Amino acid sequence: MSAEGTSKVETREAKGLSRDRLPSGRRHVGFNPFRRVIVTLLKFVLPLIALTLMALVVLWPQIEQVQDSGFRLGFSTSPEDLMENVAMSNPRFFGVDGKRQPFTVTAREAVEAPEAAGRSDHVYLDAPQADITLADGSWIALTANEGFYTEVDGMLDLVGTVNMYHDNGFEIHTEEAEVEMNLGNASGDVPVNGQGPFGTIKSDSGFELEDKGAVIRFLGKSHLVIFDSALKGKS
Repeated sequence: MSAEGTSKVETREAKGLSRDRLPSGRRHVGFNPFRRVIVTLLKFVLPLIALTLMALVVLWPQIEQVQDSGFRLGFSTSPEDLMENVAMSNPRFFGVDGKRQPFTVTAREAVEAPEAAGRSDHVYLDAPQADITLADGSWIALTANEGFYTEVDGMLDLVGTVNMYHDNGFEIHTEEAEVEMNLGNASGDVPVNGQGPFGTIKSDSGFELEDKGAVIRFLGKSHLVIFDSALKGKS
C-alpha cells in the first residue's frame, strides 16, 4: 500500500514537471484578428493586381495605336491660350517708307492678336508711339492709348486719345486714326481738332493727311480760326 501511494505521487509530479518544461510561447498562444484581415485582403488584392497587369499586356498595342493617331492627354494649348502668353515689353519695330525714310513704332507692351477685320499678323500695342524722320531732317510723331500694328504692310490703327505732331508746329488731336507707315499717309473719320502756326481748326467728319503732312484735308463741317500774327504782312 505504501509503495502504490508513492507511485501515484511520482506520476503526478512527473506530469507537473512535464507541463513546466513546455515553452512559454506554446503555453500562451493567442490569435490576432488583425492578421486575419490582412490575409483576407491579400487573397483579393493580389489576384486583382495580376489581372490588371495581364489586361495591360493584352491592350498595350491598342493603346499605342490610339496614341499614334493623334490622341493625347495634357494641358490645353488652344490658340486663345497661346495668344495670352505671347507678349513683349517695350517692343520696337523699325522700317522705311517708299522714299527710304526711316520710321519707328514703339509701345509699352505688345501682344500678338488673332486675325481680325480681314487682317492677319496683328500686334496689339499698349500706349503706342510712332516716329517718322523726313528727308529734310524734320519729324512726325504719333501717340495713342492703344493700337494695332501689322508689320507686313506697315498699317498702324490708333484708338483712344490720338495725337499727331509735326516738326513745323502743326498738331492734330482725334479719337481714331489709320496710318500707312510705308506711304506716310493718315486718315480718320471721327471729329478732329487741329492747331498750327496759322490758327486752329475743327472738323466733325475727320481728316486726310498725305505725304507726311504735305497735304492735309479736313472733312465735313469745319471751323477755322486764324491768328492775327499769321495775317501780319499778308494784306
